[in-house]
Amino acid sequence: MSRQCQITGKKTATGNNRPFSLKATRRTFRPNLFMKRMFNPLTGNIERMKLSAKAIKTLKKWAKETGNETEAEKMVKIAAQQAEKKTTNVEKGRVRKEKLTPKQKKEIEAAKAAELETKPAALETEKKED
Repeated sequence: MSRQCQITGKKTATGNNRPFSLKATRRTFRPNLFMKRMFNPLTGNIERMKLSAKAIKTLKKWAKETGNETEAEKMVKIAAQQAEKKTTNVEKGRVRKEKLTPKQKKEIEAAKAAELETKPAALETEKKED
């Protein structure tokens, strides 16, 4: 197959390399082509086509305008909308835990132990009052 887009007709073009010295040397400009599987509504078959990037973007734009988006594109849009809903780092689960020194950890454990010792005594006094 030739290096030519089947929709836009873009094909290899020639020109010159122009370095700082302006010495012209011949070169080729190749189109940005991709092999894509496309559904042909006339035949009802899926055909392989050689399309340029611009042609693919245009076809996607036309499909969006007519509402003929593929299921994959719809799923990508839904995922993007759900990602936008979560705006804060806390909701996204990106919050870093505080790093404590061993001394701070011991102080927290001591405070918890002190709370546990005072709570049973407070509960006993409440029971006695009832």
